[in-house]
Amino acid sequence: MAINALSAAKENSELTIELRRHIHRHPELSGAEFETLKYIRKHLDEYGVDYVEVEDGGILGFLGDETKGRTLLLRADIDALPILENKRNLKREKTVVSENDGVHHACGHDAHTSILLTAGKILKEHEAELNGRVILFFERGEEGTGNIRQLMKYIERENIHVDASHAIHVAPQFPAGKLIVQSGAFFAGAYGFNVTITGQDGHGSRPDLSNNPIDCFVAVYNAISTIRLRKISPYDTLTFSVGQLTAGTRGNIIPQDLTFSGSARLYSEEAGEKFGAEFTKILDGITAAYGCTYTNAAFLGAPLINNAKIAELIQNSVKSAIGEDALVTNAEPWMGSESFSLLTKLYPGTMISLGLDNEELGSGAQIHNEYFDIDEDILHVGVAETAAFAVDFLNYKGDIPFTPYDGTISDLLGGMPSPPTAKK
Repeated sequence: MAINALSAAKENSELTIELRRHIHRHPELSGAEFETLKYIRKHLDEYGVDYVEVEDGGILGFLGDETKGRTLLLRADIDALPILENKRNLKREKTVVSENDGVHHACGHDAHTSILLTAGKILKEHEAELNGRVILFFERGEEGTGNIRQLMKYIERENIHVDASHAIHVAPQFPAGKLIVQSGAFFAGAYGFNVTITGQDGHGSRPDLSNNPIDCFVAVYNAISTIRLRKISPYDTLTFSVGQLTAGTRGNIIPQDLTFSGSARLYSEEAGEKFGAEFTKILDGITAAYGCTYTNAAFLGAPLINNAKIAELIQNSVKSAIGEDALVTNAEPWMGSESFSLLTKLYPGTMISLGLDNEELGSGAQIHNEYFDIDEDILHVGVAETAAFAVDFLNYKGDIPFTPYDGTISDLLGGMPSPPTAKK
């Protein structure tokens, strides 16, 4: 294909930065990304990209011709977080700051979206030369409302064939401009929980006449903290934390309810199932012993396992289009979790990381942090990698070893409820 991906990405660098700055100034929470969707539609229209907006899911853009070869799905997430942004990063005033107080693109989704839009523009300009089809997958609600399910159901309903998937996640723990590409476990799966313990309220002076859910929680927490040691193989990675705890209104009133939520993070689904089973057993036994009851809204999300062949193809694309110096292939996997893992259960896929850490700029703050910032000068690297890999993948005629999920998309999603619908 007559395209120099790095040169094209550099030529469109100002556009990528402009896209990122607009999206960053106008962040929207999960499930409420209405203006962001409008902005994406506007640019897809300008680029001449055909697309469909899936209700409560996001946008799918289509390039190329599926009759010419394989189909590659390129994913970007578009939602922001309920975090009040600091006007400074780790060193200086930020170039651009959220104008929606209390909402902040603190996970880099503004960068992901601008990278994919620019790569889509470049690929559209060379559409006639694509040996297959590209799907631009703009996902709502990655941070918690699960809107990806609606996009996946649409793909199944419309019988859309996908041969492979790709995504980028910016990473402040790596030097700016580096591309982390490797096979195997890359993001952790999660056993998430939201538990409400119900006891009997009463006066603080007579705990014997009440069943204090706080006492019950202390026993539950201490027991759960031992699951890692007692039930999980020492060769399986697993972390556990409670991040939210709510109970009571005054110091001399024993509350009726206590709610706590958190997660275990893991790379083995078997370890997650073991943790969940033991977690439930502990709740059953201890709440009964303390005269309490409980409810638990729990889920088990799969780890993100990068496909070896797709990772190899991306590595080769990076070497040829950008240079081997940009490539990192032996980094520690992330313990955070990613909705992209659902796609990699169905299609051979790989998520890569784009390093952000620039000490001089101050862009090394971790994700989900008020100081988080983007080094805009390296966004073109993500654009170049995305465009180059899309071309290389569609030109590749070899085998892609992969064992897909044994079932349909509906089977994978199971009885999971639809995401909440936010009103405009």
